[in-house]
Amino acid sequence: MTRRDRIAGAVLSLAVTAVGALWWAVPESYPFGARDRVTVSLSHLFEHDVGGAMTLVAGLAGLATAFASGRALRAGAIAQVVFFGVVMSDAGIMSLFGYGLAVLGPVALVGVLLMGCARRRPWGWAGLAILAAGVVASTAAGFPPWLAARNIAGSLYDYAGRVSWTLADCVACLVWVLIAVKAYRSGTLPAWTRPATVLRWGRPATIGAALCPLPYALYRLTWLTPWPTDAELTGPLDPGLRLQGLAIAFGALGGAVLTLGLISRWGEVFPRWTPVVHGRPVPVRLPVIAGGIVAGACCMASPGLVANAVERDELFQVLLWPYPLWAVLLGAGVLAYWLRRRPYTPSTAAP
Repeated sequence: MTRRDRIAGAVLSLAVTAVGALWWAVPESYPFGARDRVTVSLSHLFEHDVGGAMTLVAGLAGLATAFASGRALRAGAIAQVVFFGVVMSDAGIMSLFGYGLAVLGPVALVGVLLMGCARRRPWGWAGLAILAAGVVASTAAGFPPWLAARNIAGSLYDYAGRVSWTLADCVACLVWVLIAVKAYRSGTLPAWTRPATVLRWGRPATIGAALCPLPYALYRLTWLTPWPTDAELTGPLDPGLRLQGLAIAFGALGGAVLTLGLISRWGEVFPRWTPVVHGRPVPVRLPVIAGGIVAGACCMASPGLVANAVERDELFQVLLWPYPLWAVLLGAGVLAYWLRRRPYTPSTAAP
């Protein structure tokens, strides 16, 4: 581990120690427990005296780990990953991804269509015409698209304070994951990492990962019907909420399509309609980092989802949001993509 890694771990641990002490000493500052607005988590199950003490101990242990070496470093880094990635994690990070795709998805779609128009592609003009007609029609029917944007912005604003702790937890977990990876790094890779073997398990894993968001997309699409499949939604839904469900559903579908890029030609070479970079190889790190972040978020969302499903006796939630399965499949798909595209030399793989 480099000196920079040790400094990052130490600074992070100092901050965690200070936060833990604050939560332990000042109950009103503790954002979890019974007052937590996000119940799809483990942290809402314990109050400040337990949560604050655990966070304080984790910070002190992180300080010791940052200056350790060998087995102590590896064990300490893994313990930190478990604490931030399991004990203090929640499913809020996946909500952020969902809302982010709902907002950025339409923007990306318009950008793609404009690129097609700039390159004088018929599908670009046709797509813009269909999109414009859809906006006019939905507005005339009382469903102006900007209502969805207003609802999404309102939801993010309401949960801004709580979500900030979710993001802080993700950053802490990521720092310790990177430290742990460097601590366990080895120059020898097993035989299943060979290109010929990767093709056998990488493709089915990627296809399975692309299917995982579809139940959630269908669930959100029911908001467009008179029978929304959500017990918390009673009575007729307002137009903004219906469009919000549509936007989030398309965001989930967009995530499924992007996942298939891990096994598609356009995931290796930029398509012809992309400006400037068309025809060039897709940087390996771009899909690997993006997919790895989503897979990691699924891992962090899994404990809270399972705990919430058991607590409320609603095990169907694990089928609706299959984060545990999604994390494994997407992680395998991303790993297969990286192994397939990285420079391979037989000497780097174990027999």
